[in-house]
Amino acid sequence: MRRRTLLQIASVGVLAGLAPWAAYARAKRKLPVLVLVELNGGNDSLNTVVPLGQLDAYQVLRPQLALQAEERIQLDEQFAVHQSLEALLPVWQSGHMALIHGVGYPQPNRSHFRSIDIWDTASAADKYLNEGWLSGISPIKSAQPVDAVVFGRNAAPVMGEQSRYLKINSLAQFVAHAAKVDAVEAAQANDALSYVASQQNTLFAGAELLVPAVKRAPPLAVEFPASPFGKHLADVARLLKLELGIPVIKVALGSFDTHRNQKTTHARLLKDLAEGLAAFSRELQIAGLWDRVAIMTYSEFGRRAAQNGSGGSDHGTAATHFVMGGAVRGGHIGEHPDLTALVDQDMQYTTDFRSVYQTILSDWCGQSGLTVGGAHWPTLPLFRSV
Repeated sequence: MRRRTLLQIASVGVLAGLAPWAAYARAKRKLPVLVLVELNGGNDSLNTVVPLGQLDAYQVLRPQLALQAEERIQLDEQFAVHQSLEALLPVWQSGHMALIHGVGYPQPNRSHFRSIDIWDTASAADKYLNEGWLSGISPIKSAQPVDAVVFGRNAAPVMGEQSRYLKINSLAQFVAHAAKVDAVEAAQANDALSYVASQQNTLFAGAELLVPAVKRAPPLAVEFPASPFGKHLADVARLLKLELGIPVIKVALGSFDTHRNQKTTHARLLKDLAEGLAAFSRELQIAGLWDRVAIMTYSEFGRRAAQNGSGGSDHGTAATHFVMGGAVRGGHIGEHPDLTALVDQDMQYTTDFRSVYQTILSDWCGQSGLTVGGAHWPTLPLFRSV
C-alpha cells in the first residue's frame, strides 16, 4: 500500500459531504440514534429486576443471594429493581423506560465467546454469521464517512463488509492521535490488504470529521460520574450534541461475570450503570435530544436461577433488558420466565432477542427492509413514535 495525503476515493464522493457538513447536519437532525450498552460478562437480571409475584420461588432458589425488601425498590405490584438502580427511577416514572422480560433464544449457549457472538450477529445457536446485526443500519451510508462509533471493547455488532465504524477509547485520545492518521491506497489484488486499507481510510475520514467538530464542542450541562463508563457516556453526549448524523454508538460496562461474592460487585456495577445513564438522560433532555435517542442494554446471557455455592451465580439463559428514551413506550413488555418451570436449572426465554432487534431496525431506525439473521421477526410495542 502507498501512503497518500488524500483518500483516493474522495473524487467519487465519499468525502464530498465533509465540506458542507454543517448544512448536512441541519438537514439530518431528525435522525434517530441507537446507543447500545453491552453488559459484558452476563448480567444477573434476576437480581436486577425482581419478579414480586414469584417471591417465594425466588427466595427458595437464592436463600442468601436474593434481594431482601430493604435491598430493592418497588416499581409496581409486579416488579422491583435493585436499590443500586435508584438513579434511574425518574426515567421509569416519566414513562420512558421499558423492561423487556425473558429475552433469550432457543438452545442457549453458555460460553461467553460463543453466546456474545450469537447476540452480536443475531445468528441461531447452530449457525455462524460473519456480520454484525447493525452492520447495515445506516440509512445515509452514502452521505457520511462513519456509520458507528464504539467506545472501548467489542465492535462486533457493527462490523461487516461494508460497515464504516470507529473504535476508540475516548474523544480526547482520538483527537490527540488523529494527526498521525493518513489515508492509504488499497492493493487491488489482495482482499486482506484491501480490508485493512478500508479500515485505515475510515479512520482517516473519521478524523477529518471528528477533530474539528470535537474542538468546537459546547460544554456539557450535567456532571457525569468519573467512572470509565460515565466518561464514555459523557463522550457519547458530546457526539450527539455535535449533530454529526452518526446513527449507532456503542459503550460497554463490566465485568458482570459474578461467580463469587456477587452482591458487592453487582451492586457497584448497577450503580455505575444507573448513575451514568441518569446523567446521560438529563444531558440529552437539556439539549433537546432525548426524543431522538434509544438506549438498549444487552448481555451474552443471564445467570442461573439458583445461587451457586460461592455466593454468586453461574452462566444462565434468559434475562430482562432495558430500553430507554423519549420515544420509548414505558412499562413491561413480554412475560417474565416462570421460576417454578426451570429446564436444566435455567429460566426459559419468552421473548426472542431477534424480535427486539427487528423492532429497533424497523420501528426505530426506519429500516423495515433489513432482516435480522436473515429473517424478519415479529416486532414489539416498544416505541410511541419515531
